Amino acid sequence: MRCRPRGAHHHSLYHGGPPAACAVCRITERKRCAVETVELLQTLCDAFGPSGFEEEVAETLQRLIAPYVDEMRVDALGNLIAIRRGTGDTTLMLDAHTDEIGFIISYIEENGFLRFTQTSGWDARIVPSHALTIRSDHGTFVKGYIGTPPPHILRPEDRDKPYKLEDLFVDIGVDSAEAVAALGVRVGSPAVIAYPFEQLNEQVVMARAIDDRAGCAVIVKTLEALAGQELEATVVACFSVQEEVGLRGATTAAYQIEPDIALVLETTVAADYPGIEPQRRPTRFGHGPAVVVMDNSMITRGATVRAITELADEHLVPWQYRIPYGGGTNAGAIHRSRGGVQTGVVSIPVRYFHSPYALMRLDDFENTVRLVTEFTRHCPGLARR
Repeated sequence: MRCRPRGAHHHSLYHGGPPAACAVCRITERKRCAVETVELLQTLCDAFGPSGFEEEVAETLQRLIAPYVDEMRVDALGNLIAIRRGTGDTTLMLDAHTDEIGFIISYIEENGFLRFTQTSGWDARIVPSHALTIRSDHGTFVKGYIGTPPPHILRPEDRDKPYKLEDLFVDIGVDSAEAVAALGVRVGSPAVIAYPFEQLNEQVVMARAIDDRAGCAVIVKTLEALAGQELEATVVACFSVQEEVGLRGATTAAYQIEPDIALVLETTVAADYPGIEPQRRPTRFGHGPAVVVMDNSMITRGATVRAITELADEHLVPWQYRIPYGGGTNAGAIHRSRGGVQTGVVSIPVRYFHSPYALMRLDDFENTVRLVTEFTRHCPGLARR
């Protein structure tokens, strides 16, 4: 985005130079871009989209990227695939998953209480006593609460025991199974933790679905940054479904796209807080995007890691290695597609992963956008390494 001048009088009186040289306007522009970034993140993070029910996220993304792509489609699984055509033969796949960890209603008690199970990713210790949003068959949202007995009525031997997920229930404030049905809630209705996007300060935001709506937002901002520029590579943006339950969307999308090179945009664990030894901290807040060397789903080729890190150094983008600790990303499926795909992973450090609120720094996000934008510009050369 360009600096928007505040008028000739402003420049001649205070700066004596052309609008492009105006430091005050550059600062104002950065602040405006920060506001737009926060609004984008809020829009995506607040969209309802547990695994298997990502339609609202895909519809939101279609509106956001329409000005920047030549065509798009939603495939049979629900992946949103958008194409921005280049002048050369290289196809770059940018991938981020749209699904968030969530729940499914599994049983309805006669007295109106709901039993549930998780789609994936939740630690049962932190699930009790949270608000829940359930999507009904009417397309409306029903609020509920994951109930637990207070300590006053617990047996002494039960007070220190963690709850099991199968023992928990949801209270939606009704007293019969018929009342539940009237609300459009049934076995199979999807649900997510109910908390909205928040901004803690100028640098830190928090939301339930930063994993991986932040990665989706990186692709949106990258397409925006490259708008109107000639690219050699054809860029295929893939907003994939069901990553949290086994990389399902990326598996079929990569087969369709047949990329020469792929870059997966993810979030990852930042554990630079009390109680975690330095060697067990995969990434740190405020140190830029993390380049993945290895996880449980892929060992990144050394040439790919070097290509990403050298590009970051060349363009003065701060970065860090993600210390290998396990986990996995869509890269695990993409790099094994067809005859194999040269694949890298760039992740944004996030604190309190897979919890009701995850925290992210905006400068880490913006530096990830910078790195991905440059990678997109230069990827044909990287693909030939």
